[in-house]
Amino acid sequence: MRPMSRAPVDAPVETAAELPTATEAALLEMVLGLPGVGPRLLGTAALASLGRLSPAALAERTQIALFDATRLAAAFELGRRTHAARARRGALLTDAARVARYFGPRLASLVHEELWIAALDVHGRVRETRLLARGSDDGLYVGRSTVLRTALDMAAHSFVLVHNHPSGDPTPTHADEAMTLELRHLGSELHVPLKAHVIVTPSGRYAAVHEVALAARPRGALRPAAGALRPIRIQQPAFSGPS
Repeated sequence: MRPMSRAPVDAPVETAAELPTATEAALLEMVLGLPGVGPRLLGTAALASLGRLSPAALAERTQIALFDATRLAAAFELGRRTHAARARRGALLTDAARVARYFGPRLASLVHEELWIAALDVHGRVRETRLLARGSDDGLYVGRSTVLRTALDMAAHSFVLVHNHPSGDPTPTHADEAMTLELRHLGSELHVPLKAHVIVTPSGRYAAVHEVALAARPRGALRPAAGALRPIRIQQPAFSGPS
């Protein structure tokens, strides 16, 4: 099948107030300027799945031109950034559920792993967020010293970490648990404690790594072994389907 080329279309709605009631298919056609393409695109994958794809992957999956696929991917990215901007500063991150809700829209739809840090003030509110590392679809590398230097550079009173598992399985790996325990100990020594480490997934399921790690380790295991500041590979478990 040949990729469809872009063609101008009349605006399907006249006012912004009508946009919330437009169908997903109609919204896709507005973005692309391709009449009638919406149902076919949604027939290839759900909207959330399309939003996870790169422009090249979108073009291949939907058989639209790369230019149009890039335009659509840009619209998805704008949506993610808009949501993040609304809640960026001042959000209260006092538990894993709040962390998952805060970062979920940014990370859950990605097809690769990313590790983010949020610097918190004395009240547990977000001062700043930064991307620490970007990996592949099954893991990433990060140094403990990188995490701690970043927290100090952000003048954090405390901090939280969050990364995604594109596979959909939020189960923490041994590497997740080990890094979390070491950072809790080292952060406390530097007076910038790690408050939470959360894993988010495309389905909305999440796991609090710090809670799992503390439950699985004796108290004495909080002290890191020699050489613990070397980079570690955070690798997600093999996905066996939803439980």
